[in-house]
Amino acid sequence: MRWLDKVEEYLCAALIFFMAILAFANVIARYLTEQSLAFTEELVINLFVFATLLGASIAFRKGAHLGMTVLTDFLPNRYKKGIAVLSAVCGVALFVMLLFHGVNMVIQEYESEMTTYSMGLPMWWFGMAVPLGSVLVIGRIIQAALAELRALAGK
Repeated sequence: MRWLDKVEEYLCAALIFFMAILAFANVIARYLTEQSLAFTEELVINLFVFATLLGASIAFRKGAHLGMTVLTDFLPNRYKKGIAVLSAVCGVALFVMLLFHGVNMVIQEYESEMTTYSMGLPMWWFGMAVPLGSVLVIGRIIQAALAELRALAGK
């Protein structure tokens, strides 16, 4: 899975860099011409969803999400394992719901042939970020939970 780690990080970095360039170009165009480049706003907003889900996936892999461990730090390992499993189940449940609604959203966008306002691109292209990102995050939640359980078993 090392290759996926690199793909996630490079893709996320490239998206954020591209979004910054687009936003900067829009500011310059607005300053020089007093008109906005409508497609840049639309593209940045849609890419932001994918970058957010990629970032969530990277954070789960690295264990970088905020956690309240004040209570669990004082518990025996067997209880910590149960809490780790419960936490993973809740996270997976959340992203399974997001996956379900994301798939329904993409199906609706595809069937109704919705297009973006300024670029005229199919909306489902951008909508695919939700189910794809959800699958990626679900995998990372499971990976992080297994790593935590292994670490607790070693103590």
